Amino acid sequence: MDENDLRFTYELKDDFAVFPTVATTLSDIKETFNSLVDCPGMPNFNPMMLLHGEQHLEILKPPKAGVRMITEAKVKDIADKGKGAFVTFEATTYEEEDGKKTPIFRQYMGLFIRGIGGFGYKGTVSFPLPPVPNRNPCKVFEDKTEKNQALFYRLAGDLNPLHADPNMAAVGGFDRPILHGLCTYGICAKNIMKGWCDNNPEKIKKVSARFTSHVFPGETLKINTWKEGNMIIFNATTVERGSVVIQGFVELNENSAKL
Repeated sequence: MDENDLRFTYELKDDFAVFPTVATTLSDIKETFNSLVDCPGMPNFNPMMLLHGEQHLEILKPPKAGVRMITEAKVKDIADKGKGAFVTFEATTYEEEDGKKTPIFRQYMGLFIRGIGGFGYKGTVSFPLPPVPNRNPCKVFEDKTEKNQALFYRLAGDLNPLHADPNMAAVGGFDRPILHGLCTYGICAKNIMKGWCDNNPEKIKKVSARFTSHVFPGETLKINTWKEGNMIIFNATTVERGSVVIQGFVELNENSAKL
């Protein structure tokens, strides 16, 4: 209950603003899944074997509250990773105002589908991440998720049963439903924006991450951050299990981060 967060949650605040990673919730997840299923050459697969692998967001223009946004997306690449296929979607979000469309977000979403690899094509799209520095973090944040967080996050539109139904989670190899990767992604972005950028979304230029393991709702995230120039490199571990669950970086607009 931090009053500074009300600018992103309470529409009557004078400085009401759009949280930058809202871009990840603007695509229709059902349509995204349907386009994947209908993609020429895509074999049948069990949806419970699909995991979110990467998310890369670039903010081309600070979004404004109260305007119409349109997102156009396409399958960009499908690469053979041996044990599975890695599918990359490209999406561009436009702000529509006075009949004019202006691009404000561009993002790439990587999905790993276990069990359908071996087709040979290695793909053409990759997003290298900077290595974690070999020194102690500059700043560390902790954020505890709620036990019902995955159910709550479904309101953002991702209705994958893996995050709600214990039986479906078991089919995917988990002993209980797991948290959405994008929820973890948003929690990391929130802490970095608050801890490094005075909670100012206009200081954020890119948020790029790879999901390396799962999070169970109720676990506490320990977010380690390192400042390298205009970049905040980060990873997060679960306090309870010590697993590294996400790694990535936030690129800041010039002279944005405070020490």
